Amino acid sequence: MKKLTLAVLVALALAPAAEAKFGGLRLTLSDATPAVEQRVRVSLRAEVADPAGIELRLIAVPPGVALDYALDADPLFSIRLVRAGALWRGTLRFRRPGRWLLVVPNWGAPGYAIPPPLVRSVLVGPR
Repeated sequence: MKKLTLAVLVALALAPAAEAKFGGLRLTLSDATPAVEQRVRVSLRAEVADPAGIELRLIAVPPGVALDYALDADPLFSIRLVRAGALWRGTLRFRRPGRWLLVVPNWGAPGYAIPPPLVRSVLVGPR
């Protein structure tokens, strides 16, 4: 129990340091109102002092899936991003209509923050 308590305290102490590296995150989509199966380009810009050691993640949470579940099952919902300086890019297809959440779960560190640094709702229409 002491080890668990110590681990939680260390995680809490490090979280503000990770957040302090960022001035903000900005997510843009090639189409803000996409349709099912449409290919959408995603750009994620981080205002960060030194982006060299940071690898941001993006998770696409489909309608009907709880955010907590998607965060725990991260690889199932992750969007592959390629970094160029302080800009990360990727593509995705929304597989069904409804309100999706695009989530950056943490500031480039393992695990996730509560609340996540960025959550964006996207309404996906039918084909």
